[in-house]
Amino acid sequence: MALTPTAQPATTPRLSGSPGTGTRDTHPARRDRTTPQGTVPQWYAAPSATRPRDPRTAERLLRSTAPAPAAYPRLFHAARVLLHTGRPRRTAAWCAKLHPVVQAPAWTAAFRALGSEALLQLGDLTAAEHEAAAAQNATGSQHTPLCLWPTALRAKALMAQGRYEEAAAHLEQSVPEPTWQSLPWLRARGRLHLAAHRHQEALAAFGAVARLARRYDTGRLPHLPWRSDVAETLLRLGRVDRARALLVEELAAAPAIGPRYHGIALRLFAATEEPALRTRTLARAATELRRCEDRPELARVLADFAHTLDVIGESSAADAFLRKSTHLAADCDAVSSCGPIRHAA
Repeated sequence: MALTPTAQPATTPRLSGSPGTGTRDTHPARRDRTTPQGTVPQWYAAPSATRPRDPRTAERLLRSTAPAPAAYPRLFHAARVLLHTGRPRRTAAWCAKLHPVVQAPAWTAAFRALGSEALLQLGDLTAAEHEAAAAQNATGSQHTPLCLWPTALRAKALMAQGRYEEAAAHLEQSVPEPTWQSLPWLRARGRLHLAAHRHQEALAAFGAVARLARRYDTGRLPHLPWRSDVAETLLRLGRVDRARALLVEELAAAPAIGPRYHGIALRLFAATEEPALRTRTLARAATELRRCEDRPELARVLADFAHTLDVIGESSAADAFLRKSTHLAADCDAVSSCGPIRHAA
């Protein structure tokens, strides 16, 4: 029985080489290591003075703040805090309320993109794709840095549905000089390479994400799970020890990484353990993913449970978990984008 039931792409996604994998940073001191400001909306960063730290404060801010232009960054990051702390339903509701009333197309795109991210987590893939497409349209161009985040989200929604060729078409554009704005786009390309079993290309894309995340991380960027991405790729290559080391680093950052990425890292870490230990780690992963309402990832954990129970000889329980996983994934119209992970012996 495979660890995670997977739908192999009917056709292999076509992608050109990942940008940035051969880019040399010969003069790093000349580059702006702070987060860009000015006319570009603060998609990924905000001054700490404008950013709420906990979900209760974020909810109060969203309820009490009028959507005036000066307040857009505060409102946006309050909604992001709700998502990061495991409240995607509230994030989606607030973004749906705010995006029609903001008076700048770029901020309309920002709120719709964040809403798409929340809907992806909830497993409402059709709505997530719709919101990402609307965010793309609001930017006014398919080839601007501002469009890279909604483009990545649209591709992720398509991949989650098994529509790999359509996802690849959205990720074909060239980004000759990767910056902080291209982080979600690069990560989406890595996920598509992984779905196509192009493991070296996936490692190159995730490596570019890691370099950019380190360069631009001023403590104001949302968490980027590049360690989990690289670890998953390494697991598929059978490089368990290196994958485990990266996952230890990722898990050491909890709870700051949020329940979703904590749950994903736990699911992957279970793949490095002996079968007798694996179910306990998977149970912790399931708790985190239920907490943050991530139905597609929870379906993967349940599939991992099924595989592990089958390995240790509990076939009846394994069948029950596999049925739960299959029904949950079907309810989301989701398929697994990757093949089974190789476990430790």
